[in-house]
Amino acid sequence: MIRILVVEDSQEKLRRVLGCLSDVPGCGGDAIDNARDSVEARRLLRANTYDLLILDIALPDRADALPSPDGGIRLLAEILDRDIYRQPREVVGLTAFADIRETAGPRFAEELWTVIQYDPTTLAWEDQLRRKVRHILLAERAAGGVPEFGAHLCVVTALTTPELSAVLALPWQWSRLDLPADGTIYYRGILTKDGIQKEVIAAAAARMGMTAAAVLTMKMIDAFHPRYVSMCGIAAGFPDKCSLGDVIAVDPTWDYGSGKWKMERRIPVFLPSPHQIGLDSFIRGKLSLMAQDGGVLDEIRRKWTVAPVSTALRLHIGPVASGAAVIAEPKAPSIVKGQHRGAFGLEMETYGVYAACQECRLPQPKAFALKSVCDFANAKKSDDHQAYAAFTSAVAMQLFVERFL
Repeated sequence: MIRILVVEDSQEKLRRVLGCLSDVPGCGGDAIDNARDSVEARRLLRANTYDLLILDIALPDRADALPSPDGGIRLLAEILDRDIYRQPREVVGLTAFADIRETAGPRFAEELWTVIQYDPTTLAWEDQLRRKVRHILLAERAAGGVPEFGAHLCVVTALTTPELSAVLALPWQWSRLDLPADGTIYYRGILTKDGIQKEVIAAAAARMGMTAAAVLTMKMIDAFHPRYVSMCGIAAGFPDKCSLGDVIAVDPTWDYGSGKWKMERRIPVFLPSPHQIGLDSFIRGKLSLMAQDGGVLDEIRRKWTVAPVSTALRLHIGPVASGAAVIAEPKAPSIVKGQHRGAFGLEMETYGVYAACQECRLPQPKAFALKSVCDFANAKKSDDHQAYAAFTSAVAMQLFVERFL
């Protein structure tokens, strides 16, 4: 994560610049400061070190003053001349006036910096600014430093419909986000917690299964450096443990197909050897608080207006197995419970997500999966309850992040 200071007195121009920066992966909102005049800029530059300073050339000295054509140049000279300021690594001048750009150009060129012509009718200046930020990010990564956390949360789903659709129905101001040289379609949202806006990124894997989920998780970690990773969606539950629509916080998960086949008296026998991955203790503690809050769970159930739901909604915290195949077999519970007698159900992705978060480079995000029961993995398996299960999973994730995390 890099730190950026935008010094700009025009509200509209500032809005455009911040929007442009937010499109660059690894350039999170929490690491971007802004100042409207030279006084505020000086204060921030005394207190913080910035990788990039985006400086309006025509800048007012104070909040109650008019912009001066060389206000930015004078501020820049003071920053460079006095050691009370922390000099930024890179500086980009930004002005809408061609004559000011020509005047300021030589001073910026002395430091091997540049001045960009701002034109609200074109996108050329935005492309230049994004390239500059990407170059700084690449240089930081090449230096081998450990980046800071970027996005607050990345949400992984296996299916676009109904799982990702349910996530994108949450009131988090979603917009599409395309990354260069990446065919995955990402969505960027903003959640507000304690008066602070936090970035959320969501995407669906290319296909179902642990491999695709792990690949997508690794891509999102590398691009967005999230503090948390959540897996949302549907799962098969065991009827003696849970009801349709119930949410299961997966702890632990394992690949129930991991092990060895051998022949015993000419009969193939499977010897399981599962590796289990559990929740972080902090996450588990917060989920326990939510599981005990009947009001929150009832609120989730009441938000579902498609059809009446008579059964109370529950949040379970317990074992769920992952596997490479969909199972519609009456013996499924006994197969999985033979590996963990407390298992609540099975699905196809969570082990891959947890493994990716556990094995990625620093900083490592904390992972949790909230999967909701859509069937019981038996011969009566159908898709009738998938929409409701995807809904309870997504809303449970929303309320957990906003109120407990």
